[in-house]
Amino acid sequence: MTIQQVDHTERVGGLAGPLAARGRAVAVISDDTTLTYTDLALRVSARAAEYPAVASGRRMIGLVAGNTCDFLVDYLAAHEAGHAILLLPPESAATRSLVDSWTPDVVAGAGEPIAASAHHTPPRHELHPDLALLLSTSGSTGSPKLVRQSRRAVLSNAAAIAEYLRIEPGDRAITTLPPHYCYGLSVIHSHLLVGASVVLNEDSVASPAFWERAGAHGVTTFAAVPHTVELLERVGLDRLDHLTRLRYLTQAGGRLAPEKVRTLAERLESRGAELVVMYGQTEATARMGYLPPHLARSRAGAIGVAIPGGAFRVDRPHDSDPEAPGELVYTGPNVMMGYARESDDLARGPELTELRTGDLARIAPDGLVEIVGRMGREAKIFGHRIDLGRVEAALAERGLDAWCVGEPDRLVVVTRQADRVRDASSGAVASSGLPASAVEVLVVDEPPRTPAGKIDQMALRELVAARDRGAPAEAAGSPGELIAHALGLDVLELDPEASFVDLGGDSLTYVVLSTRLEDRVPGLPRDWHLWPIGELDDLARVSVPAVARWWAPWRAWSRVDTSIVLRALFILAIVGSHTRAIAIIGGAHVLVALAGYSLARFRLHAADARDRARGVLRTAGRIAVPAVLWLLIVTPLTSRYHWYSPLLATNVFGPRSWWEDRWWNPWQMWFIEAVVYGLLLVAALMAVPAVSRLDRRWPLALPAAFVAAGLTVRFGVIDLGGGPQVWYSAPAVLWLFGLGWAIARCAAPGRTVSPGRAVWFRVACSAVALLCVPGWFGDPGREVVIVAGLLALIWVPSIRLPRPVVRVITPLAAASLFIYLTHFLVYPPIRDAGHVWLSFAASVVVGLLVWAMWERGARALRRSAPRATRALRRG
Repeated sequence: MTIQQVDHTERVGGLAGPLAARGRAVAVISDDTTLTYTDLALRVSARAAEYPAVASGRRMIGLVAGNTCDFLVDYLAAHEAGHAILLLPPESAATRSLVDSWTPDVVAGAGEPIAASAHHTPPRHELHPDLALLLSTSGSTGSPKLVRQSRRAVLSNAAAIAEYLRIEPGDRAITTLPPHYCYGLSVIHSHLLVGASVVLNEDSVASPAFWERAGAHGVTTFAAVPHTVELLERVGLDRLDHLTRLRYLTQAGGRLAPEKVRTLAERLESRGAELVVMYGQTEATARMGYLPPHLARSRAGAIGVAIPGGAFRVDRPHDSDPEAPGELVYTGPNVMMGYARESDDLARGPELTELRTGDLARIAPDGLVEIVGRMGREAKIFGHRIDLGRVEAALAERGLDAWCVGEPDRLVVVTRQADRVRDASSGAVASSGLPASAVEVLVVDEPPRTPAGKIDQMALRELVAARDRGAPAEAAGSPGELIAHALGLDVLELDPEASFVDLGGDSLTYVVLSTRLEDRVPGLPRDWHLWPIGELDDLARVSVPAVARWWAPWRAWSRVDTSIVLRALFILAIVGSHTRAIAIIGGAHVLVALAGYSLARFRLHAADARDRARGVLRTAGRIAVPAVLWLLIVTPLTSRYHWYSPLLATNVFGPRSWWEDRWWNPWQMWFIEAVVYGLLLVAALMAVPAVSRLDRRWPLALPAAFVAAGLTVRFGVIDLGGGPQVWYSAPAVLWLFGLGWAIARCAAPGRTVSPGRAVWFRVACSAVALLCVPGWFGDPGREVVIVAGLLALIWVPSIRLPRPVVRVITPLAAASLFIYLTHFLVYPPIRDAGHVWLSFAASVVVGLLVWAMWERGARALRRSAPRATRALRRG
């Protein structure tokens, strides 16, 4: 049986060429800019002129794909210039593999200048005149071959999609899929073809930023793969109600369980929108079939009819049952030219007139196509041939998300639903005909997926094999697991709606976790500590592993929060100056500002005054408790400290003059005392509801008051005397603490102050630093260090560093408190024996060891506390 549609390819025009004809209509929206079609045409034309002239030979242009303006301009310009495009996944191992295998003439995609040598080097490949686009099929199978697409195929498919979706110039799509994936690319093609607009987005639907962006720009549609639908269910389908102009949602990229199709369709229909379920493959450019929206609920298990210009048929053996399923075959102008396995294939012309999809299908009496399995996904288990696709479909009908791996002696069903293991086992037994002893269920947190959200079949098999070897399925751990481990909490008891800050995380734990989470979640948001744990886990599942572009000089570099870098550098500077290994003074005063900065970032987000006060007190305790315990231990053993040192009371009982000799300096702990006093003052203020409300309404009022109060001591309005009182006492450095607090508030525009005002507040903070530090010590070198540290904190939110350097900086920053505490007793005898650098190294190493022991003990104590409480309750 065949379903035939009318050929609409005569409607196909160009894609990049007629952009300017759309005039001032909005074409592309990003966070940085809005481009009209005229703007886009000008950029495309200018960029096309930078590519090698086609007269000297067509080139293969490798474009690193991303949902950015730079990529879109590069992509359209390469088409406009007449070259063939190889789309590359962003920053992954697959990128290097493709570039190594296919050696593009030019690698671009992010707007970087084209190398001059590209204009003079002969083309590396002979390209057929019709060849326009090369797409990798590595996706879920690991195959290295490329799909060769012609210009006609790309444009005809875009036109067909625009027709059956009824895309109009007033429509606005937001990108949810990577453009190196044919489905994501087709969204861009189909909308630009008819003069609609595209909102460029790289956030997951699990991210609040996605919904803010989509709502602000009035999007009318977005594309979803099954994993996108799962994320929508987790964040709540009511989020769709925020998109007041939403007209329809498309779903493709894999089979969605019929029950989920019905649920999503009902939810969309209740608000006047539609669900369009679609079917496609890379070999057909993007899409081959769609289910008319009015049938989404009544025929949720079907893929529908062929797109305009295409046709389906089912091929089966002549002697088979006419009702039996057969291979689904598609014909249409969007069928690929053929595969490319080596360079010589790129010169070949069109080799196919139809596409054998490899899917087992039947055509129902109402004319709708139903996929029932996958050819080639058969496993021979105990001599029985099992269609894994049909087993998965049967399990999906039971409402199970499950994926099958066939082995010679068993069928392994992989699922996330730990509460339905028995259902998965019985369903697999019923649909496969295997005995129960031959079916095994493996529960995972999340199955491996490709960047497009599909199940990665190769990785799924490796996961099962790793389980057999006793290896962990995911050694890195989810963000929730990492956070639970760092805070000493039970991961099973974590509230997915709670954030790192809600769970008691502070700046010291943040330092350690930032690097680990950056490895797990590429592009980790700078304010991740305020994100719900569940959203971080979702972000990790849809993120592509971060591997820096191998051809770039910044290979294997990572972004690190500037506060972490400053903390590490200045603790080294402090130890270096005391051991006389490094002559950099002033770092401790920058660390005071960092204490205020961390306070604002981690402890002042709660609405309730008591919660705020308790949070600040916990931070004070994280500093005071180890300091007091250390001083209680060492004070009786050395003459370096006095009876009031463990009380952190040098400001009260200590001498008002400079220290008398090198061995007796009660002001050595001034930094600890100043920070603890500042935190206690903030806790007392936040305990007053009126003050807490004032801070929420006017976020810069309290830090400004701290700055003003501290400057009265700095400039002698309040005279505390000379010596350490005006440099190291808590009142003297209070203004630095307040300045750090203010800097943090200015560094989070949108949460505390508007982005426009934030710039002016940063300028004001810079002015305070530049005007108030000079002349304080009478030591220009020290003052330059302090000013430089403050300006870096104000204007440089993060720094790119090699990953090996990051792995050194992170523990140094995390252990900075313990290095500071211990080094006063470590370095003197070694330095005085003439070993300056050895005293420096020993001080750092001892501090790191003490920190590691403290953290291990603290985690064990936190874990044992809930167990002890439960035991007492049982008793």
